[in-house]
Formats: sequence, structure tokens, C-alpha cells
Amino acid sequence: MRSLKVVVFDLDGVLVPFRSSWEFLHRYFGVDDEGIRNENVELFYSGLISYYEWMRRDLTLLTSRGCITRDDVLKAFRAVELVPGGRELCSYLISRGFELAIVSGGIDLLALEVGYTLGIKRVYANKLLFNEYGCLLPYGVEVVNPLKKEVVLSKMSSELGVPLSEFMYVGDTLWDVSAFKAVGYPVIYNCRECEDVLDECGKEYLVINELLEIIPFVEGLVLESSSKSVIY
Repeated sequence: MRSLKVVVFDLDGVLVPFRSSWEFLHRYFGVDDEGIRNENVELFYSGLISYYEWMRRDLTLLTSRGCITRDDVLKAFRAVELVPGGRELCSYLISRGFELAIVSGGIDLLALEVGYTLGIKRVYANKLLFNEYGCLLPYGVEVVNPLKKEVVLSKMSSELGVPLSEFMYVGDTLWDVSAFKAVGYPVIYNCRECEDVLDECGKEYLVINELLEIIPFVEGLVLESSSKSVIY
């Protein structure tokens, strides 16, 4: 019997409209360093630097102009609007008794704000640090390596006592491929390249253009499960 118990969302590009919360902060605080940031992405993706080192370089650039406080960061993120359908989808899933989570290579302060708004209690994202004066430090804590999200999903699976075959993961970029491959229900949100990768490895998946398209799919699973549980 097919079963679904846990629904996990990526953050950037899925629950919020931009692809990178790191890039969002750089733009918000007027740090013009796109060329350097793109270079760091390539170095990380090529395996030449660790994700921690990428974060350190990114935060060093961000803090190069002076003190950015926790309140400054929260003010920036609290202005962010959610992707249409996110509230309705999460409300529906919670009403159905599903466990919800966010697993993101983005920033914890944004992920926690979004999680609180949507009623998502399990939030995994990379942590910013601040000094005794409240200023952002040029390094953080790696919680989610964007190329190894299956590590966090496996940990969550053990904690909940739910196999990954009963997890859904909703993602929007090639950075989510490790998560797609790990779960029983990969949901690809506007990512043609992701479809190509999963086709190559023979993995079944759902493609959506809007978050609310998940509801009828889940309803179908619920009805299927209910019909099979009836004893005649």
C-alpha cells in the first residue's frame, strides 16, 4: 500500500519567490559582488571548496561594509512574501495530519520565519551567528549541505520512525536532486533539468507548476489508502 506521512519543502524558490536567500541579503544590503559569488558557487559545485568555506566567503563579503545586526536581517526577511498557495497547502496538509518540514541550504532566520507563518515546526537551514555586539559574524554553522540534503532527511526519518519511502520532498533546482532520489514522493516544481536527471535514473516523480497542485495528488493517495483499508 502506498503511504505518505511526511512532506518536506525546500525554501528558496519553493516557499519564497527567489532562488537564494543568500543572494537576497546581498542585494538587500547593497553588496555588489555577483561575480565573486558566482565564482564561489562554481568552486563549491566542483568540489574545490567545502560548503562551510562557501558560507564563510559569502558572509565575509556581506559583512565587509560594517555591522549588520540580527534585527537588520530579520527586517529584511520579514518583508518577504510567500509563494502563492503556500499557506493554503500547508493548512490543508496539517489538517490531514501530515508532518511538515523545511530542509534548505538557505538561511535559518528566513526559514524559521516562514516555518512559523506556515505552522511548520521542523526547520533545517544554515545558521547565522552574531557577536556580543549583535553584529553578523563572517562565518556560520553548516546545517544543510545543499548537495547532501538526503543526510538531513535520513536523520529526520530515524527521529520520526518513518521510512523515507513515506516522505515527499518539494524542490525546484538541481540542488534538490539528492533529496528527490532519497524519498518516495519527489515533487519537482518548475525544473526541467531535474526531470531529465530523474528520468535517467528511472525515478518516478510528480511535476507541478503551482503548489496547490499537490493537494489533489495527496487526496488521491488518501482515498487510495482509505479504500484499501476497508474490510468486506
